[in-house]
Amino acid sequence: MVAGHFTRRALLGAGMTAAVGAALPAGVLAAGNARASTTKLSDRLLLVSGLGGNLVALRDDEGLLLVDSGAPGSTDLLVAELQKFASGAKVRTVINTHWHAEETGGNDVFGAAGAQLIAHAKAAQRMAVDQYVPWEDRYLKARSKTAVPQEVFYNGSKTLQFGKEHIEYGYLQQPHTDGDIYVYLRESNVLLAGDAVSPQQDPVLAWFEGGWVGGRVDSLAKLLTIGNAQTRIIASTGGVISRAEVKTEHEAMVGAYERVTQAFLKGFTTEDMQKARLLDGLSRTWKDPDAFLYAAHKGVWAHYNKISHTVV
Repeated sequence: MVAGHFTRRALLGAGMTAAVGAALPAGVLAAGNARASTTKLSDRLLLVSGLGGNLVALRDDEGLLLVDSGAPGSTDLLVAELQKFASGAKVRTVINTHWHAEETGGNDVFGAAGAQLIAHAKAAQRMAVDQYVPWEDRYLKARSKTAVPQEVFYNGSKTLQFGKEHIEYGYLQQPHTDGDIYVYLRESNVLLAGDAVSPQQDPVLAWFEGGWVGGRVDSLAKLLTIGNAQTRIIASTGGVISRAEVKTEHEAMVGAYERVTQAFLKGFTTEDMQKARLLDGLSRTWKDPDAFLYAAHKGVWAHYNKISHTVV
């Protein structure tokens, strides 16, 4: 595979199916056999899995707050689980960790019903316009206006209070896309990180949406400063994870960043990096290391000015 050029066949052959899943069109779960799995994190906090990316529901006297809203086609199933958890409660607020359909599929329904939708500005922008899918040479259609968050921010962090819970949400610098955020529920000591963390599945660097390995290193370092040793961390995939798992991924990303950027500066192509098995011996393993190296190399091309004053 030559750096800077690919076909759909070559890309899929390199194992980019995880990235393909990140941009599946609306309705992807409608014809599937989605099943909700729930975990009660506390009397007022529920983790819902199996309906797209993991999402968390927080209940209080004023209703429900959601962090992410599941995949398109799964909202009826999600609402049924929410009613079991908080009968009669209305979803008042939805915070999206990033723009992908698996995390924002319920925005249409909850937004149309009057919920406040919050996200990073880049995530909202990507939802509001057609998005190009490079490996298929086509566009995903823009989401409906009711699905696009209207309350957005750019840098730093914001806070809000929902009942007894103080909530902090802040920008993560391009670990997966260019619009990723974390959400920290202070009283519950629960940190939601979307796809910025992925200890159980291969990390996906959506290079065509601004994600890159250097951004993932910085974002994981940021996440390790939030909370304490007892903080429960939730990614878009898998169950509740520990701070130690985030630290292991951070160490692996630091190693991957150093190896990929040094190989890049030596003029390695993607195929060179794959043949050199640059990820061997790091603190985590990959199911498809070639796919990760492909995405890492593509992302570095967009950020070469951050690794050296010269490209050659």
